[in-house]
Amino acid sequence: MRKATAILLFIFACVITQAQSLMPGDLLFYEDTAGMGAAVRQSTGRYTHVAMVAEVGDTVYIIDATTRRGVARRPLLHSPYPAVYRLAIPFDTVGAIRRAEAMVGQPYDDWFQHDNGRLYCSELIFECYLDSAGNHLFEAQPMNFLAPDGTLPPYWQTHFSAIGIEVPQGQPGTNPTDLSRSPLLKRVF
Repeated sequence: MRKATAILLFIFACVITQAQSLMPGDLLFYEDTAGMGAAVRQSTGRYTHVAMVAEVGDTVYIIDATTRRGVARRPLLHSPYPAVYRLAIPFDTVGAIRRAEAMVGQPYDDWFQHDNGRLYCSELIFECYLDSAGNHLFEAQPMNFLAPDGTLPPYWQTHFSAIGIEVPQGQPGTNPTDLSRSPLLKRVF
């Protein structure tokens, strides 16, 4: 019993330390192995979702875009936290958070296309992190929905067929793994 209590106290201490280490504007990168997450992972790499820390206090709030909620501001309930990255350069994160909060309520972008009034998770981050001249801080990359063997995974076949559009393969876009590789970010924990 003592060993179990000690383990729980250690985990609790780690979670509290992590929460105290988070800063508004940090980016949380998640790894999912089911559903769309598995398809994203198969096509683009390790990370399948990204969220922005909006507020750190008694409760940590994030802003992200999900298929279930669209763009939403909500409490972070996961512990321990996923991979946390922070900008490695001086930057106005308050402005990025303000832009994200202005986008709350927009629907999720099932089409994975820019400038259509809808946002997917890494597109939200791309649109919020702008320099003082209004230029995107992160670079768009050619979108990839193909598996390493060059085939289109069944998930993406079904997804794009159901919404009746061509797969936006090669179109400019973003994904969580590419964002995490930006030289402008450093991993915090």
